[in-house]
Amino acid sequence: MKFALGFVLSSYALVLLGLLGLLYTGEVSAAYLLFASLSLAVAIVFDLSGTKGLLPVAGANLAMVAIFVFTVVSIFFLTAPPVQELVHFLLALQAVKLLTAKKNRDWLQLYLLSFFSVVAASALTVELSFAAVFVAYLFLAPWTLILLQLKEASESAGKDARRETPPFNAALVGLAGGAGVALCVLTAFFFVVFPRLGVRLFADRWASGAATTGFSDLLALGGVAEIQRSSAVAMRVKVDRKALHASVPYWRGMALDYFDGQIWRKSKTRTMMVPRRGEWYVIEAEPGERASATRQTVMLEPNGSTALFSLGRPLAFSGRLGSVYRDFLGNFAVGYPFPFQIAYDVFSAPRASWLDETPSADFLQLPALDRRIAELARAIASGSGGAERKARALERFLKERYRYALEDLPVGEGALSAFLFEARRGNCEYFSSALAVMLRTLGIPARIVNGYLGGEWNPYGEYYLIRQSDAHSWVEAHVGDKGWVTLDPTPSLPPGARRSASATSLFFDSLQVRWYRYVVNFGFADQRQLLTILRQPDHWLEAAARLLRFEGWPPGPRERRSDWARPMAGLLALAALVLIAKRRRGYGVLSRARAAHAATERYRSFLSLVEKKFGFKKRPGETADEFGRKLLAAGIAGAEELARCYQQARFSGGPASAELNRMEEILRNLKRLRPATRRRRPWAAIC
Repeated sequence: MKFALGFVLSSYALVLLGLLGLLYTGEVSAAYLLFASLSLAVAIVFDLSGTKGLLPVAGANLAMVAIFVFTVVSIFFLTAPPVQELVHFLLALQAVKLLTAKKNRDWLQLYLLSFFSVVAASALTVELSFAAVFVAYLFLAPWTLILLQLKEASESAGKDARRETPPFNAALVGLAGGAGVALCVLTAFFFVVFPRLGVRLFADRWASGAATTGFSDLLALGGVAEIQRSSAVAMRVKVDRKALHASVPYWRGMALDYFDGQIWRKSKTRTMMVPRRGEWYVIEAEPGERASATRQTVMLEPNGSTALFSLGRPLAFSGRLGSVYRDFLGNFAVGYPFPFQIAYDVFSAPRASWLDETPSADFLQLPALDRRIAELARAIASGSGGAERKARALERFLKERYRYALEDLPVGEGALSAFLFEARRGNCEYFSSALAVMLRTLGIPARIVNGYLGGEWNPYGEYYLIRQSDAHSWVEAHVGDKGWVTLDPTPSLPPGARRSASATSLFFDSLQVRWYRYVVNFGFADQRQLLTILRQPDHWLEAAARLLRFEGWPPGPRERRSDWARPMAGLLALAALVLIAKRRRGYGVLSRARAAHAATERYRSFLSLVEKKFGFKKRPGETADEFGRKLLAAGIAGAEELARCYQQARFSGGPASAELNRMEEILRNLKRLRPATRRRRPWAAIC
């Protein structure tokens, strides 16, 4: 590969990584991304064909001024999201630079624009796919900068870099790779030690967050059916399955009490702030609830809602939530919708019922209804005893006599009557609305609950993967001494109605969860825990010792470990012996270029040593032989022989392992030699 081709491809690959990072955010306008991509493609064709840029210098300057003015107007006068407009500004500048003739300074500006694109992408996305782009950028950036430096050096020496043989060898690749590894290590170090803030710098005023359309604070007849057609991830919940009280968990989100005949909503907006005690937002608990509480770690995707989800009745929340609010319906929410994925812990009492304040008349409100609905409710509940038996009879009737469906559902005025007496098929919101309305006609307080039902268990990460298709609606009815009881009149889905994810997709989803947990949500508490572990070396030294003893490793039974532990230990010992032997043997047969480089490095070390230790400095016009003889005359043994070995290894072109080994030996002897023969500097005599 020619140097010019390698340089151009590396440079444009760096620009492409910046574009990919912005593409994964979902925050950038498609028009800007398309324009930047087309500009990149045109620039590659022009540079590879040797054609000058499409835009003249004057046109490029005028375009950049126009882009700047448009960005300022969009942010300060059109109130566009600042971060998005700044990203658009970067893309437009990059497109202009790509379409102009490029000198070394222009290439460097393109690299800076790609760097700012990656930085902007890191502020706008939390996806695992961005991590691959970021790591690739860390390794490609040093390589491209090295090629730019070689190009500049070649041009300053009067050579044409396009015709030069490229120095693409192992040493150059190793240098760039080492720089990439160093950058990765430094990035990880600063990520761990840099103070973590408990606030989000880019809230919904700065970025839209690409929220998934899904959960809503309203419930319209036919609305959940649209959500359930989506397979997008709604949230992931890590919980001990053994602690669950039901085989299919109900993830409670938002309860609603006012029904106008078509839409359920909250009748009151008054909320109260949940008090915070340390890291927890604590809610009053009934006697015995704390002992039976179940802990869940919820990783919630952006959905445009402020609701916090939990199993049953929450008792405490923990996480970077800002403030937590509670309303009279038992709903818990934050102050504003999060634009990005968040994680929080919640303790809850996942029981089928709980006591609460005495329900008011709001839970008996009814719109103008078809009289047949009340008659049907009385007919079904006749013969039943208390309120709970009546509620269970209505629940059982709807579940057994009606069918589940997502298509051809009744909508508009009279949709509930059409569902009960004509279609007799519907989605969960039809069943829950019918049950809640019929309960209220019997004088039983009831409310609708929006949330999610079940989810798919991921064995790789041991958590529930909950999608928008798991959106569900059910009923909570107040039945005397038991308080609020959960009722679900929706029939079970037919077999095969929901598709299960493949093992591969579940595995990659578990990687995404780990990325969220240990990178995106890495906070001050994690830093403190890590520092605590590092301050207790006995713990991690013991873990390292167990690792070296192969304890806790597969294949499983302890007696089987010795079958492969001994051979593995033997292989490690053999590898150590090979390395020691190679070190003692020296360098072996080296290529001409590597031998010359090694000899030069050792001779430079020799010159630095004799100058610092003995006060002798080689003059610019002095040959290696002359300098060696001068040192020999001063009583520095081995100096003349080292000069002869250097010239033999550097200029002969033959095998140089013996000379290099001898140079190493002389250098070690000189380092041990005391500077008894050190020459006094001229200024020493004056003092």
